[in-house]
Amino acid sequence: MPPQPIEKITKIYTHLLTLHPESSPDALDQFASYFSPSCRVYLKSMREANDPATDRAAIVSHLRDYLKDQVLEQRNVISQSVGEDGEGGVRVFVEMENRYNVHGQILDRFPETLVATFDEEGLVNSFKLYSCRSHIVMLIQTATGEGPYSEEVMNSSIQHHYLGV
Repeated sequence: MPPQPIEKITKIYTHLLTLHPESSPDALDQFASYFSPSCRVYLKSMREANDPATDRAAIVSHLRDYLKDQVLEQRNVISQSVGEDGEGGVRVFVEMENRYNVHGQILDRFPETLVATFDEEGLVNSFKLYSCRSHIVMLIQTATGEGPYSEEVMNSSIQHHYLGV
């Protein structure tokens, strides 16, 4: 069992809170160092299930892409637990309501659930973030003009109700 898996996840998120689009390559490499060299990482959500980062270089690339659109401003843990992963290791579950800055728009109390596993050295080898990214995607599309939603959806009362824009 890796030592203190909850503390490792806290360190990862504490580091993520310091990152922004202009972060140095060293800061991004340091973030990637929390993960095993042969990991499976989904930084945005499981929506990207076909395209995980599978090594540290890919984590840095995915992180740069992530930071172009959203920056974590506050992490709020609702609940967390540690269990077995079925293979003699541990699995961490963390329920959060986080605050993101998405192209200057604040998305507060955004619900996310993290499921992470660790290798024998205590490095994260699986990092799966579960959420519904529709709100984030709408904010990105509003800011950039690029996204999957029709003009009708973007102008609907749903967007105004949920996003306040």
